[in-house]
Amino acid sequence: MLYGPYGTTGRLILDEALRRGHRPLLAGRDEARLAALAGATGLQAITLRLDSPEPAAASLKGVAAVLNAAGPFVQTGAPLRKLCLEAGVSYADVSGEIEDFVAAMRCDAEARTKRVAIIPGAGFGVVFGEALAAHVARRLPGATWLKLSIAAVNASTSRGATRSTGAVLAGGGYAVSGGRLVRRPVAFTTWRLAPQDNAGPARRFAAAPRAELVAAHRLTGIEEIVAGVPLSLTGAIVMRIAGRFVGALLSRANAGGKPAADAERADLRSHIWAEAGSGAGERVLSMLETGEGYQLAAAAAVAAVEKLLAGRPIGSLTPAQAFGADFALSLPGTRITDL
Repeated sequence: MLYGPYGTTGRLILDEALRRGHRPLLAGRDEARLAALAGATGLQAITLRLDSPEPAAASLKGVAAVLNAAGPFVQTGAPLRKLCLEAGVSYADVSGEIEDFVAAMRCDAEARTKRVAIIPGAGFGVVFGEALAAHVARRLPGATWLKLSIAAVNASTSRGATRSTGAVLAGGGYAVSGGRLVRRPVAFTTWRLAPQDNAGPARRFAAAPRAELVAAHRLTGIEEIVAGVPLSLTGAIVMRIAGRFVGALLSRANAGGKPAADAERADLRSHIWAEAGSGAGERVLSMLETGEGYQLAAAAAVAAVEKLLAGRPIGSLTPAQAFGADFALSLPGTRITDL
């Protein structure tokens, strides 16, 4: 089942699934948009309102796994996971929202009892961020700190993604410190990333509350981790002061763009850098390069469901825990370079 197939991300996932020969059951709360999409694709569709007082477990009869593409996940994640656990159905989503990601990880005991999988973050940031974190941890086994610098390039905007970003910012900042997830102000620290061989100006990144923090810590055990996105020093100061207010505004956004055409997305490249260091002063730096953010999120999500159905993992797991640390490298146009 693909929940939320008519949003920007959901439609790209559906297109990728159809391209790979799948025929997912379409589900969501908008009956009219579901009917239109079912008519255009010939797929079966059901209306599934997560806030309905009526029992909905029957909606999952015959379903092996649900892929949730409908953000904000702080609104859809918990009720859809609850429904899946009640029905004994595996769950995955493309969320990067840190608080909902943590909530999904807390479903481990129930998921193991039901012998199903709960796999949040099977989209862009977590899949690629934790893969690179695992890579630098292998390069420096004694690493005590890790810094992730994430520069996704997107050809379009999404109302769901914008509202998800708002929900995250409204919740405040986070970092991993002393091996625990702790609260910090949004953009509480910034850093400059110098390009290799002096090719262009340095980029500034500011700490952001991303689910990659939790995934990277679970996978590597590194006790000090910060993740950031490109932001000017002025922007970081503004976010540090008013991040929750900005988040509250974004979480109510109703505007979003349409998916770009394939030709517009083909040449776009996203990058993530991971730097790790040890108490002895050793440092390593690696870069992951991949394609346009929404397109690769769709490819990652479909590949995750394929592996989920083939391998039937059990428990609350990050994508790398479920499918291997190099899962991201199986996705098109993705490579890691040691710098």
